[in-house]
Formats: sequence, structure tokens, C-alpha cells
Amino acid sequence: MGYYWALVANWPHRWVRSPGSGNNVIPMIERAPLRTAKRANHVKWLLAGIMAVGALMGGRSVYKDRCDLAAPTEIFEGITYGCKRLDTTEEGSGLVHWVSINLATHVTPLDPVAVAQGWQYRLRRVGDVVDKEKLAVAVNGTLFESDSGWWPRMAGDLANSVETVVADHVVSHVWEHTYLLWFDDQLTPYLSRSKPPTADELARAKWGIGGQAVWLQDGKVWGGSSRSPDSRTAVAIDRQRKLLFLALGQYISPRLLLQDLADLGAKDGMLLDGGGSSSMAIGKGAAGVPAGVLYGGWRPVATHFGVRAQRLRTQGHSSSLVEPIRF
Repeated sequence: MGYYWALVANWPHRWVRSPGSGNNVIPMIERAPLRTAKRANHVKWLLAGIMAVGALMGGRSVYKDRCDLAAPTEIFEGITYGCKRLDTTEEGSGLVHWVSINLATHVTPLDPVAVAQGWQYRLRRVGDVVDKEKLAVAVNGTLFESDSGWWPRMAGDLANSVETVVADHVVSHVWEHTYLLWFDDQLTPYLSRSKPPTADELARAKWGIGGQAVWLQDGKVWGGSSRSPDSRTAVAIDRQRKLLFLALGQYISPRLLLQDLADLGAKDGMLLDGGGSSSMAIGKGAAGVPAGVLYGGWRPVATHFGVRAQRLRTQGHSSSLVEPIRF
């Protein structure tokens, strides 16, 4: 692991505009040219057309623009889901979906096939990940780049994460601009307030995901946080109560989304990738809500952040914790 980490950490960076992020400009990892043969252009565009139609018409990619819950609902043991419709303001509109988790979590591990070709991951859609890995809930993860070379990106394309990811004690790479949300072996959550993560944090982290804009600290949202609305994904924690929060807003400012998390009891939080990458899906067996993609899901992304949990055995309160994911 140490050799691969050192190799990736030394890749140079370039600055590019990212269509999948709420940020206008981000640093991306430079890569050597992929040596595998490229697909013919006419095949690419044929597949692109097919995928675009599927994205608009497929059941996984069409979200229900409704919030039917009168109150937050426990949908798996230890996982509560809620949603609300925002009043239309200059900071957003549409639905906000959120889950609170009591607690275990995981992020996408390195893909050995991609690693063998000089990459880290292959792109996947959140709905496919939830189904295949039998997750209770998942959202999109880090900023990323891929070898797609054309739009739209296709599931299976090789990809790299921009920010640091830790999966079952395996560190993908270290990027100097990464804030890291991480969990130790006892699944206690931590959110670093400095970047990059320290060597001690990386050594202790069993799971971890990098992000940006740590604007929720000690239960308060920084007054200077952005008020520009877009599709947003955020993650937050309450370390003392060992709670994890995931949230997605269809069209919302970072300030407002993080404030919603603070209102739910989150103490520290940050943004994950946003824009067209924003997506959230609920797994099969959820109580009180239908399984499927709640929002987004048409764009395959490099990393996902989700949990696996037991189905509810009763309709009453459950004290069971969510089991950590190993895949």
C-alpha cells in the first residue's frame, strides 16, 4: 500500500473547470495517457445517445419530485430518512433529502482492474452501487476525473479521485487540499479542520472520504459560506453521539444545506462533489419509503459514500448499530 500511495501522491496537478462540482475551478490529478485502445467515435456517440435516453426514461434515473413523509421515518435499523420542500428564495428551491445514521460507514475501495491500468476506480451510478452492494443508502462522493475524453461519461470508464479516500485502512493517495471525514476502528467519526490529513489521522482511519468547504463547525455555519444555489451533496457528524448525516438538495446554497444539517443536530460538516454529480439512493427493504434513486443518478461517478444496515425487525425503536460495509 505504501508504494502505491507514494506513486499516486507524486502525480502533478493541473487546474480545470469541473462540470460535476459546485466549485468553478478545481485542481485535478494529471495522468499518463492510457495505453488501451480507444473506442471508435461513431460507437461512442451511438452509446451516448442510448445512455442519454436511458437516463431520462430509466427507473433508476427518474426521481420523484415529492416528499410524502409527514415526519422523519426510520427506514432501516439505525437509519432515519426525512425530506422537505424549500420555500423558494435566492438561496434555493425544490426538495432536500437527508438521512441520519447511528453509525457505521464506508467509501468505495480501490478497483484492482483500474489500478493495474494506472487509475484508481471505474465510474458507477449510485443506483447500481446501492443494488449491487446491498446498501441501505448512498450518495455520490469525491471530485474526480476520468479517461472518458467525451461527454457524457459512461459507467465503467477508468477514473481517479481528486480528494483522498480511505477504504478499510487502504489510503488511495494524499492530496494536499483534502479535508478528511474519517472513522476509526470503533467507528467514531472525526472531521479534520486542517488539510491535508495528518499521518496520524491516516494511520488511524479505517474509513474516510475527502471533501471541501468545512463550513459547519461546532453546530454553527460560517457566515461567509456560499449562498449560491446548485445541486449539492453534504456530509456531517456529531462525534459525541456517534451520528453521521448525509444530505442532498436539488437546488440549494451550501450555507442553507449545512444549516439544515445543523438544525438536525449535526456539529461538523462539509460539501462533497455537487452539480450534476449530486445523487442519493435508498436500498431495497426500506420501511415506509420506496427504494430507488431519490435524485440524480444519471451520471456515473468514481466514489460513493454509503452504509449497509439491517432491515427493521419491528416498527418500534431499534438500538442496533449499522454494520460496516466490506466490499
